[in-house]
Amino acid sequence: MHTVLVFRRTASARTASALLAVTGVLSVSAAAVAQTQPPPQDYNQPPPGYQQPPPDYQQQQQQQQPPPGYQQPPPPSAYAPPPGYAPAYAPPPPNVHDGFYLRLHLGGGYAHMGGTDAAGDELAFVGGGGSFGLAVGATIAPNLIIFGNLFGMALSDPDVEFNGAAQGGVSGTTTIGGIGPGIAYYFQPVNIYISGTVAAMQFNASDSNGNTQYESNIGYGFQGMVGKEWWVSENWGLGVAGEFLGAGGMKDKVDSGLTWSGYAFSVVFSATYN
Repeated sequence: MHTVLVFRRTASARTASALLAVTGVLSVSAAAVAQTQPPPQDYNQPPPGYQQPPPDYQQQQQQQQPPPGYQQPPPPSAYAPPPGYAPAYAPPPPNVHDGFYLRLHLGGGYAHMGGTDAAGDELAFVGGGGSFGLAVGATIAPNLIIFGNLFGMALSDPDVEFNGAAQGGVSGTTTIGGIGPGIAYYFQPVNIYISGTVAAMQFNASDSNGNTQYESNIGYGFQGMVGKEWWVSENWGLGVAGEFLGAGGMKDKVDSGLTWSGYAFSVVFSATYN
């Protein structure tokens, strides 16, 4: 019984020594951690190494400000491309109506060319024929053009009517043509145009051998066109148009009592440089 009590006391003493050793290690570790942590910072004080600005700092800043009205220089522009450089995708030039104007047209349609004598009887040449024209001028305002116009309508081997009754066909050529000033206007961007010409007109009829059968003095007339063109290059346009031609007051050179007149409707194709 005595021996057991000694053993228990010895074990208790060992346990207490171990606890004291652990406590000492923890105390040393806590002291080391406390020494390695930085001291708390006072945010009301400047950080270490901070230098106060000189007393005249504000005055120096005011002196460095630009004077009133001073403008900052523009930023440097981009470098210019080297000589001979061209953009990879240059925009196409715009299609506009300007400068010299040239219009050619050719087509066909129906015409009626008749002469009325003093008694009221009418001799007429009718049928299908070809229309032609040449206009040369210049642009005077955006899309507005003035020009001189030479045009005509020709019937080959036309039919003959007398007072509206058919008399059969004749061999030969009958023409009505004119020349005069004209004006045209293009509506953009659709490139539709209208044009009109006031002209001096003349009538002629000849046989198959070229011998003149009838010929008039100068009369008066009008040619009008409404057309649409499509640009095929910077200056050239191709199109189609409807044409009306009318003439009157053309006195016959041989029979002064015979007065010629006529009208024609045609569909024409045009080529315009402008």
